[in-house]
Amino acid sequence: MLDLSYKAKVRIYFPKKILLKQTVTITTKQLHYLINVMRKKKNDTVLIFNSIDGEYLAKISQIYKKYMVLIIEKKIRDVETEIDLWILFAPVKKTPTEYIIQKATELGASKIFPVITDRTNTKQINLKRMRNIVIEAAEQSERLTIPEIFDLRKLKDLIESWDKKRIILYGDETIRNRDEIKFDLQNIYSKPSGAILIGPEGGFTNDEIDYLRKKPYIKPIDLGSRILRSDTAVISIIVLWHCLNGNMKKYTQSNN
Repeated sequence: MLDLSYKAKVRIYFPKKILLKQTVTITTKQLHYLINVMRKKKNDTVLIFNSIDGEYLAKISQIYKKYMVLIIEKKIRDVETEIDLWILFAPVKKTPTEYIIQKATELGASKIFPVITDRTNTKQINLKRMRNIVIEAAEQSERLTIPEIFDLRKLKDLIESWDKKRIILYGDETIRNRDEIKFDLQNIYSKPSGAILIGPEGGFTNDEIDYLRKKPYIKPIDLGSRILRSDTAVISIIVLWHCLNGNMKKYTQSNN
């Protein structure tokens, strides 16, 4: 568990090996962040982490024009097993798409798949920018792991190669008055893994809904009487998933 005395520290993701007493070099964007945004100076401390070695306290040893040197001083956290939740979403405009990536990371997504649906207007994504967003979101949210982001592909291509043991939840407002599609949410999962599918602006087409409903491992859910934007829907379904079988399950069970 993270020592509370370190909670206010600045966190930096470092993909290479981290060892006690090792020196590591920080450059480019992270250097700018530490020096110009966080105003870090020589002998100040930061937290440095990755999904293999865990999290460490590091002291700034030297600061140069194009890089800084850190000395790894103390281990703070070991890597723990995290939830295994995948997010499939149809990219929308730039700002809400980046918001989806950010919030999915903060809420524990392990893999993120941008997909093309019939109504997807955005046919290109900036994969490098998305990877930067997940790193920044992990640093801010105290995650040790960085979700894997995949390049854009057609939804049906992804579904056809899907592991049928991994249940997919997707929002479908057309089921609100259809009793034959109702099911018990509490019995969806048998293990802590799953996926969430978020449609495009305007929702899925009738053909797509028919296609999804034919897959026994894809489950439609009703998110209530309101029509939600894509970036709102992704948060809503992730929180629901956490309550059913994720980080929030123990709290919902304790209140029953």
